[in-house]
Amino acid sequence: MFDAYRICNGIADGLDGVTIDKYAAHYQIQFFNKKMLKYEQKLVEFVKNRFSPEFIAVKYRFEDYSQIKTAFGSNSKTIVEENGCKFIVDLLDTLNPGLFLDMRDARQMFGKMCKGKEVLNLFAYTCSFGVYAKKNGASRVVNVDISKKNLNRGKENFALNDLEGEFFCGSAEEYVNWAVKKGKKFGAIVIDPPSFAKNGKKTFSVARDFEPLVVKCKDISDGVLLLATNFSQWCNGALQKMATNIGCKVLKSGTQGEDFPGLPAMVWVLASFSKLRL
Repeated sequence: MFDAYRICNGIADGLDGVTIDKYAAHYQIQFFNKKMLKYEQKLVEFVKNRFSPEFIAVKYRFEDYSQIKTAFGSNSKTIVEENGCKFIVDLLDTLNPGLFLDMRDARQMFGKMCKGKEVLNLFAYTCSFGVYAKKNGASRVVNVDISKKNLNRGKENFALNDLEGEFFCGSAEEYVNWAVKKGKKFGAIVIDPPSFAKNGKKTFSVARDFEPLVVKCKDISDGVLLLATNFSQWCNGALQKMATNIGCKVLKSGTQGEDFPGLPAMVWVLASFSKLRL
């Protein structure tokens, strides 16, 4: 059902500080621990011999610096398929190639909730939640992100799947404030922000700004909300507690997929301000 997934998830798979991801015939090896760099060439050779890749990227993600390089191949772009949806990824574009693999289960679950609904996809990145929503029969999907580059990649993903969507380049708060003023309503809303996001001189912080944004969405929500975060301090029940404290009914919760063993680095909650039941 999908050809993009994590092969090695660090210490949980016996390689502390190393992850290996597959994107169709493209692979990325990431180092979060400098002590493991001595095994870099062996890991590259393992991937080459075991999987016959078309491309391999190596990424260094240390506190003092980050870097990306090509270890094998020439074309860093590819197309992956996930539960009937197609996405473009580019392993050399940024540290994040265009599709967060740990959100696969949340995308699939949310998509199934969107048939016939108007959907708002906040912090859309490359619009994967929006693609799932439209693919599953959403009547309308609005994708919001502060990055024009990300939205352009999202437009490519919609076109790749022969789908139509709407795209707003600006902050989530800006769009929600406008929607509240205009009396707009959405049957399904995704709020999946990065831990920190810069917008000019302003910075969105999950710890400070996530809860107030969800509260604002109460005025434009008449269905379900998918709340997600990789903010480490919210990965042990804090997200569910926040949703309950502001009046949401938690319908379902989860973390990353089975290819991400070990402690969860991401959590999601499906909730509603209404009396919906699953």
